[in-house]
Amino acid sequence: MARRKKQKRPLAEGVVRPPKRVRRRPEPQLSPKAVRRTAWLVGVPTPVLMVGLAALGSNPDYELPCGILAFVVLSAGVIGLGFVRPRGLVIWPAVLFGVLLLALPAGSIRAQILADRGVETAVVVTAAHSAKDRNGTVSWTCDLRRADGRPLPHGRVGGFGCSAYAVGDTENVLVDPAGWAPPVSLDEDLPFRRGGVYVTAALAVLWGLLTLVAARRTLRDPGAAAGQRGGR
Repeated sequence: MARRKKQKRPLAEGVVRPPKRVRRRPEPQLSPKAVRRTAWLVGVPTPVLMVGLAALGSNPDYELPCGILAFVVLSAGVIGLGFVRPRGLVIWPAVLFGVLLLALPAGSIRAQILADRGVETAVVVTAAHSAKDRNGTVSWTCDLRRADGRPLPHGRVGGFGCSAYAVGDTENVLVDPAGWAPPVSLDEDLPFRRGGVYVTAALAVLWGLLTLVAARRTLRDPGAAAGQRGGR
């Protein structure tokens, strides 16, 4: 004979069944030594690697792979910071600083290179391209070649200055003699853009300070002592 399933006894009238207790898994706690080691690995190499990859990505030939690697480094840094400080809202400012470190350095480093060693060079506009985004804003890029016939690495320029160019015109642009950074129009505000280098340095320092503060707060938590006994 098949076994009958046990049926729950009905509660008496007016009696409310108590809610089931939800068992929460305790958050994994690192030992203080592991917290310090992880904080060091997150606080220093993450911004240094991201800025280094941005500097390498200032050359358009390496921009895409360096951008992907920088995103991987940022993701690993955010995950590591989550181990350093499992509780709190430290992740959100870290993500903000990381996104700015992804977006800002490459253009600022290009501006710095061209401001330091850019040479005004005559070029001929060979093609002009326009694109419109969802908001209806039109952006322009122009293909260039040097007027003297010498090779021009990364022979493309964009921005507001390009919108005034016409195919066949001869214009002057700033060119990097080493061919690392792409040329820019003379209308570009290089002093403003190169100021992003200092902002990048400040963001890298803020990332390190944020990691240090997160580690200190974790080590001051009451559970740090238990984690120290458990990590021995």
